[in-house]
Amino acid sequence: MDQHKIENYLNEILLPENFEDYCHNGIQIEGSRDIKKVALGVSFNETFIDKASKENVDLLLVHHGIFGKDFFTLKGFMKNRVKKVLDLGVTLMGYHLPLDAHEEYGNNVTIIKKMGLEPAERIEVGYTASYSSPVTFEKFFNDLQEVVQNEQYKVYKNSDTVERIFVLSGGGSELLEQLEGMADTFVTGEVKEQIREIAKETNINFIDAGHYATETFGVKNLGRLLEKEFGIETVFIDVFNEI
Repeated sequence: MDQHKIENYLNEILLPENFEDYCHNGIQIEGSRDIKKVALGVSFNETFIDKASKENVDLLLVHHGIFGKDFFTLKGFMKNRVKKVLDLGVTLMGYHLPLDAHEEYGNNVTIIKKMGLEPAERIEVGYTASYSSPVTFEKFFNDLQEVVQNEQYKVYKNSDTVERIFVLSGGGSELLEQLEGMADTFVTGEVKEQIREIAKETNINFIDAGHYATETFGVKNLGRLLEKEFGIETVFIDVFNEI
């Protein structure tokens, strides 16, 4: 399978041209091999490359690829990562914000649906959702833990019930200030120092479920799409990060 055909297929679904992103979405390093097997992962790093190479893959498809749109220098750890990819002859392809935001295959929508809810309003790349009637915080948190696998949650509980939630995978805690009066519970993947007190003052439950843990969903969805559309084998390479 030609790598550019795969890129065009994913671009038609994810529409990266609609996003002002921190990186180029699509092929970031062009490989020399036809695509027969794809390694799926959250982040591009040496551990991921090494594990993927043992699977004899031809394409690395990640959420966090190479950030920055233009390269004037290539040195240090990034040079080492790129050299490994070039030596293997594989392709690196990354999709960042389009994969958070997608209304069917994105990280946030998938988390919400796996919790038995329906996505409602999109705010930036996250989504709101509501229960038909309030549930206890304990029920909500237990359900979330079943979906997002991470042992090191940071939880600031400010209400005993949950009705309207907002889910924003990865690093999105700064949106908390915009949610006052719009949501009673915010799930994201990172936390900043000021968040604890803002959450308390706005009476919003804040849950840091982990940047990595909240962003495994979208790339797995893309893998299933490629398997169905092209009959390509895919494998998810788990390089778990507690952050």
